[in-house]
Amino acid sequence: MKGGSLARDLAENGNRVLVVEDDPGTRRGVQELLEGEGFEVDGARDGEEALAFLRASAPPTFILLDLAMPGMTGWEFRREQLADPELRRIPVVVMTSYEEYDESITTLHPDGHLQKPIRPDELRGVLSRFR
Repeated sequence: MKGGSLARDLAENGNRVLVVEDDPGTRRGVQELLEGEGFEVDGARDGEEALAFLRASAPPTFILLDLAMPGMTGWEFRREQLADPELRRIPVVVMTSYEEYDESITTLHPDGHLQKPIRPDELRGVLSRFR
């Protein structure tokens, strides 16, 4: 992202997704689904790793973000992302195993929500908004 406009970077990287998920099996499963839909996928194990990745590379089309992770949680990541003028415009879809999408999640201003376990048809519905 350094030295370029976010809009141009997003256009040039229009098929990239960052999956932020601490569980390797879930991350791998989501990655396989995304790759099957034609996306390039990068992964991060927690919020800190995700922020480091985003600050060092071109922005992805969107981020799939787990909320409950050790280290920097998805909640903390999202607050940091929203506070950073270079990163805040990257859309985020939260992935959570919480039974209900409650008011606390809306404070993160996500661009979408997926209930875990992730169902392929629901993931495809989210993907259609970012193509």
